[in-house]
Amino acid sequence: MLSSDHIPLLRPAFELGKGKKLFQDNERDILKTVFWQQDTTQSSLVERTRIPQQTMSRLVKSLIGRNVLKNGEQIVGNRGKPAYILEFNGQFAYCIGVSVLLDAISIAILDFSGKVIASSLKPLQDMSIKTVLHESERLADKLITEHSLSADRLLGMGVGISGYFTSTDGKMNTHHKLEDWALVDISKLFSDYFKLPTWVVNDATAAAAGEGMAGVGRNYKNFVYLFISAAFGGGLISNGDILHGTHGNAGELGDMIPPKLYIHPNLEILKRILLKNGVEIDSIYNLQNTFDINWPGVEEWTYKVQDALDFVATACSAILDSQALIIGGHIPRELAEKLIPKIEIYAQFRRGTKRPLPEIVPSSVKQQPVAVGAATLPIRAICL
Repeated sequence: MLSSDHIPLLRPAFELGKGKKLFQDNERDILKTVFWQQDTTQSSLVERTRIPQQTMSRLVKSLIGRNVLKNGEQIVGNRGKPAYILEFNGQFAYCIGVSVLLDAISIAILDFSGKVIASSLKPLQDMSIKTVLHESERLADKLITEHSLSADRLLGMGVGISGYFTSTDGKMNTHHKLEDWALVDISKLFSDYFKLPTWVVNDATAAAAGEGMAGVGRNYKNFVYLFISAAFGGGLISNGDILHGTHGNAGELGDMIPPKLYIHPNLEILKRILLKNGVEIDSIYNLQNTFDINWPGVEEWTYKVQDALDFVATACSAILDSQALIIGGHIPRELAEKLIPKIEIYAQFRRGTKRPLPEIVPSSVKQQPVAVGAATLPIRAICL
């Protein structure tokens, strides 16, 4: 049992109790536009949000005065009048993301603009609730101290964990290696321990959210994230927002692949193939730092998983008509780049052309993708 007298090391910056809002609806419309459309000026905000000019002037002045927004580059506006590109003020607040992995935790800290300040991975032999909460707090406090972050600017916390939601009550059926976390309210566990507003998604959805805010996914309004890690899954981004589905399980791409027909494209299979060829790796979560594309066994793995990736890519393209498929998770970028030219998306050829197909690109969030994505959850929930 967790101690009821635990005093958290971290403190929330803002009182966000039940019914309280940090930003009103009009302010959120402004923030969402400024965040996703990076050439935004006050005058263009009026056109894009339909908020009257006088009201807009007052709201923008207030947001700048509260250090939420700041004036960026000066440009020449209509009729030669100077104007400023509006930007998020990264120093206004920061968020913490926690990734509960199968044999480790990772932590990431993002500033208010979505920039990664710090991230770290810590292997653990004990993945019990008590140990994970305690070690997450210690690691987060260490990063905050190292980067001299203000203790009173913490917006909230996000958590990514392997599993699927069983209903709308926040409980998850977690991976069998995370038995202690199964069918408990994970959001409540973290929020009670840290006394912070907390949001929880599965690991693949978290990684997709992070890619959409801090990675190459920011170039696309709609994309599918192919999460290649200990298992295979995915996350969906629609019009910049996370597509959760009814129970929070949208993007379970692994369930699309019949295991008797296809080999799942995951890194545990790669690990076994490498070991068979005399290459031993300590953890798939550190693979990004040690991977060699010329290792014996890499070619065998890419050949074995190609059919499954063709199937998933074709289904995602046909059903969702996304702009991009982003290959990420804990797969090394070099390996993702090796896979991409091999993936074939099937489409009808009619009148000399196919329907528009998505780009296939590697993720650009290389370190701690789940924790980075989890750290975006408070910003998405409160501001966008």
